[in-house]
Amino acid sequence: MQKISTLIFDLGNVIIDLKPDPVWHAEDLLPNFNAEKLHQYHADLFFNEYETGKLSSADFVQKIKEIAHDAGISDDTIMRHWNGILLDIPKHRIELLYELKQKYTLILLSNTNDIHLDFIINYLQEQFGKNSFDEIFTHQFYSQKMGLRKPNKDIYEFVIEAAGIVPNEAYFFDDKPENLIEAKNLGINTVLVDRDIFLQDLRLFL
Repeated sequence: MQKISTLIFDLGNVIIDLKPDPVWHAEDLLPNFNAEKLHQYHADLFFNEYETGKLSSADFVQKIKEIAHDAGISDDTIMRHWNGILLDIPKHRIELLYELKQKYTLILLSNTNDIHLDFIINYLQEQFGKNSFDEIFTHQFYSQKMGLRKPNKDIYEFVIEAAGIVPNEAYFFDDKPENLIEAKNLGINTVLVDRDIFLQDLRLFL
């Protein structure tokens, strides 16, 4: 039987549930911000720059404020709409991760940003009384702190080196197929996550 030592998890739609992008856009972004300019920001890789730490949160919020329908919109309101994509982390999912930690090294690897990460840490504190991620994951790798992002090869090379991963002893779980390609090329076993059956699949590792 193949030896498995390490499980690597994406964050969004793997650990924390997210609104589908069209719902988030319809509920939080399009009613409050100029759609054409949002599209242009995306084309200009503005959001990627924030995810890789090239922009501070203050600069990000200011740039979003410039395309708001309400010129007097507050920073807190902008962050609330930006965090509108984030839903919840079911308790049973956290409990399962604690179980898996007894057998494997668990690693978190996420394209995210400081506003979202602050929200998630506050959520963990409110729901579980602590930052459970600090107990569960031996390593937490976030794009905005690394200056790298998925699906580029260099982020996986960095994680392998920094965490001392043996690629063929590791499984990587992500909900986006494009994020699995380079990890697989480097020898890591990959699993495309379907949230509806993910917990059932994950229990096979217990």
